[in-house]
Amino acid sequence: MNPNLHIFETPEETARAVAKLILAKAKEKNKLSLPFNIALSGGSTPKLLFTLLANEYVDSIPWHFIRLFWVDERCVPPTHAESNFGMTYESLLKHVPIHDANIFRMVGEADPQKEATRYQTLLEAQLPQHNGIPQFDLILLGMGDDGHTASIFPDNLALLDAKEFVAVGTHPTSGQKRITLTGKLINEASQVVFLITGPSKSAVMRQIMQREPGFDNYPTSYIHSAGGLADFYVDKDAASEINS
Repeated sequence: MNPNLHIFETPEETARAVAKLILAKAKEKNKLSLPFNIALSGGSTPKLLFTLLANEYVDSIPWHFIRLFWVDERCVPPTHAESNFGMTYESLLKHVPIHDANIFRMVGEADPQKEATRYQTLLEAQLPQHNGIPQFDLILLGMGDDGHTASIFPDNLALLDAKEFVAVGTHPTSGQKRITLTGKLINEASQVVFLITGPSKSAVMRQIMQREPGFDNYPTSYIHSAGGLADFYVDKDAASEINS
């Protein structure tokens, strides 16, 4: 991984910087009359971004060119409080003029393995291929306090190199099943953006950014774009332990 680190004062400023990036990329695609294919993550920081997009970018982003997919999903119905799709719907989708046909959710209430297979087939049909792998224009990722990203946890690094593009992961503590994109597909994206905020992430961020011993235990350490880069948009709390 070759990281580009962007540090901002607050979570709000960090989210706004990613919103501006999405706006710029969407306009570029719009000029070319091409769809902008994005994979979204769940969590509190993306929720801040989605709320910002819904409130401040509803009229400026060409929503009809945007197609939304998901990085991972908990195996719960969309009405469940833990559903990534449900959070995205409430904070973003119901507020912006995006066509239903451009929303490709992971069906968390389905049989996990069957849904992973279905979603992989869907991605193969809907996305352009690069090196024989479906390619997103942008994948938006978060990072857990344990260094996990997507639903690839430190106890299952094999998902980084899995031959499947979509697989079933298991939360190491709760045992909850999750459907997730795998490392092979994520690392083929045109751009990978991590959105990370809060002091609880600072120690892991330091280890990953400075390649300290143990950094290779964290799935986030292995993630990059097709060009070998990963963009980290972080607030000062998350970056507080990184040597300047």
